Amino acid sequence: MSKGLINEKHLITSLNNGDESAFVKLFEMYAPVLQSFMLKLKVDSEDVNDTVQQTFLKVWENREKLDPNVPLKNYIITIAKNDLYNKVQRSIVAKKHNDLLGSRHQVFEPSFSDLTKVLNEILDSLPEKRAKVFKMSRIEGYSNKEIAQELGISKSTVENHINNSSAIIKKLLKNFGFWTTSLFFLILP
Repeated sequence: MSKGLINEKHLITSLNNGDESAFVKLFEMYAPVLQSFMLKLKVDSEDVNDTVQQTFLKVWENREKLDPNVPLKNYIITIAKNDLYNKVQRSIVAKKHNDLLGSRHQVFEPSFSDLTKVLNEILDSLPEKRAKVFKMSRIEGYSNKEIAQELGISKSTVENHINNSSAIIKKLLKNFGFWTTSLFFLILP
């Protein structure tokens, strides 16, 4: 086991007990990782800072529930994605309200929940292992190497599953237009 993982486990265990210095060290370790992840998604810098703060606030609030054996990176990426999903959803709702107030013509735009439902249906229609690999990678935040080890398959098989799933999802979501792009970039780093 690498020294970094041992150190992370120790820090999470200390955090479980309310150690603020462990929280600060984990923040210093993972805030740059989270910022980099979001900048790759072309997230506005103001939203990046807000999401980092919200993510680590949730880490602190749930510190007693953190499992030292689960990589913290996966947890913070998931929290950040959920925060970004919520921002996109609020943006869609605000846009719809503004459109309704500013115009008598209502144009259908699929809601965030519609897109999430369609995405889940697409994932359910994929072969079981392919869907599992995609979810572990894009939703749960596991690395390709971690997925390969967990499922007992090669890293290249993991990459093939992800690429094939992404192509199918992109093709099937194409009918949903502009908002699909936002959702798709949130699930694909």
